[in-house]
Amino acid sequence: MRVASLQVLTGVFVCLGAAPVLAGSAGFAGIAASADSAETASDNPAGMARLDKPSTSISLMQATGFGTFEVDEGRTTTSGGDPDNDLNPVMIPQAYYVRPLTETIHAGISLTIPSGFGSQYGSDWAGRYYSDSYSLVYVAVTPALSWRINEQWSLGASVGINYISSQSEVAINTLTPGAGDGKLEADLDGVGTNFSLSLLWEMTEKTRFGLVYTSESKTDIDGDLKFRNTGPVIGGLLERGTLDDEIEVEQVMPQRIIGGVHHELDSGAFIVADLAWVEFSRFGANSISMDGTTLDLDDGGFNNFWAGTLGYGFPANGGLRYTLDTFYVQAPVDDDKRTLAMALDRMWGVGAGVQVDHGNGKAVEFNLHLVDFGKSPVDTGPSALRGRVVGETEHPYAVIVSGAYHF
Repeated sequence: MRVASLQVLTGVFVCLGAAPVLAGSAGFAGIAASADSAETASDNPAGMARLDKPSTSISLMQATGFGTFEVDEGRTTTSGGDPDNDLNPVMIPQAYYVRPLTETIHAGISLTIPSGFGSQYGSDWAGRYYSDSYSLVYVAVTPALSWRINEQWSLGASVGINYISSQSEVAINTLTPGAGDGKLEADLDGVGTNFSLSLLWEMTEKTRFGLVYTSESKTDIDGDLKFRNTGPVIGGLLERGTLDDEIEVEQVMPQRIIGGVHHELDSGAFIVADLAWVEFSRFGANSISMDGTTLDLDDGGFNNFWAGTLGYGFPANGGLRYTLDTFYVQAPVDDDKRTLAMALDRMWGVGAGVQVDHGNGKAVEFNLHLVDFGKSPVDTGPSALRGRVVGETEHPYAVIVSGAYHF
């Protein structure tokens, strides 16, 4: 299995609006109020008002997981056993740019390319009639503006232009005794938009608070369905036009609110914290499969969730700065509603990082995180045509290495 929760992890951070690498913060912490580098163009546009010259950040995150989904063969009713194990890492590049236009107006733009959500199990395992592979990828270009009202208050706004691509494969029970499985492939895409409104309150020179609201984004993604080796029953439906080979579904990225604080101590060390709420019950991520002779679109049955971060950073000699952080994300789905395509569970992690300041606004940053993304138990329930699949993820851990260059 290509560890689904690696893509789920990055997808959840997409919903939080958090960049995987946050300069001026502590790893994954400091989303809303750090505002010390170009990443703020995406995290909190109001924070661009703190940057007094053009600033650019380029970051890359690599996540490597060790989890494997193991089928409970005593409760699973279809043959095939465990899925394939492919532990290739997930790579996520991102770029940010901020430029002052006047003393009070700043403009910025960000390009974020998260992996989104997904799983890849292979075509001959016990759950092949529910999911062979599934991916939901987001590519976002986000222009932003900020306005400094006075020394303490700044406002920001941005518009996200989001390209969404969804690809899935699933085996088909051809309903023909002795015949092999068929295959259904869906390749959908579309473009949607959303907006963010934010503020930054610099209460003192050492303490500031940030608040960011991001709206819901609805996107109609459409494309073709490709059927292979369908057998006489489903093949006949296609020939008669009873079963359409084109589809359009509504993809929803939920609204969210993130608040945070950044406080610098007299020693030069700093503490950052964030609290986020995501209306994940509105999240639409339709995995497509065949239930007999009809298409089944599973929307997941998600719940709203909270997430929190806490970080600590301190300077050292030679332009070095060290950081420590931790984060926790609530499980966005109940155990009895979890699907194979979206095996989400609660997540928590700890991390450490170092930044090397080269002067003239140039710095290099590296972070290392250890993440527990949960066992994500799944029970599909009984189905006469697709069978019942029961299992959970063993060794649900990941190592995330990230780096950024700021100039």
